[in-house]
Amino acid sequence: FPGSYQDMPDIKAESIGNMYFAGDVVHSSHGSWSQEKAFVTGIEAANSVLGRAPDTGILPLAADELHVRFGKEAVKIARNIISGPKK
Repeated sequence: FPGSYQDMPDIKAESIGNMYFAGDVVHSSHGSWSQEKAFVTGIEAANSVLGRAPDTGILPLAADELHVRFGKEAVKIARNIISGPKK
């Protein structure tokens, strides 16, 4: 849901030492979305269980292509026009 990112859990639970999360609703530094994010967070959780660095075996995302950067910026501008700039 929009605005809920800060409420998403990390890969490793803070209050239960042997609980791990994976899926599209998990914080991840990878930057992937949807099915790709679920896949990546599954690998990150497995790496954590195995005591490896979370990004072991995960390829970093390439920089956004020009048309993607343009689209993101256009959405940001449209949101500012509709709702005003964020404070």
